[in-house]
Amino acid sequence: MSDPFLTLGIDPDADDHVVESAYRAAIKRCPPDRDPAGFQAVRAAYERVRTQRDRIAYALFETEPPEPIDILRRAEAQGRREDEARPRRPDPALFAALLRGED
Repeated sequence: MSDPFLTLGIDPDADDHVVESAYRAAIKRCPPDRDPAGFQAVRAAYERVRTQRDRIAYALFETEPPEPIDILRRAEAQGRREDEARPRRPDPALFAALLRGED
């Protein structure tokens, strides 16, 4: 299962208001009638981190290892935060090579 914080586009230390705002914005991007799979992913992510208590439980008890795509998305998001003036677009070919284990 993918990282709910990446799915919603929020930081793990976000408060309830930020989580709900991100959820509403994600629903507008992925309405259920046009993108049912995207809507389900957003809904599942929101259910996992809806409240502060849910976020603490997720941090403490989530035992699944992250998916490779989540690791790459997290690295991409970190790169954007460090260089806000010029967001970098990752190279899909580089990601594919990394996932295959190539250098």
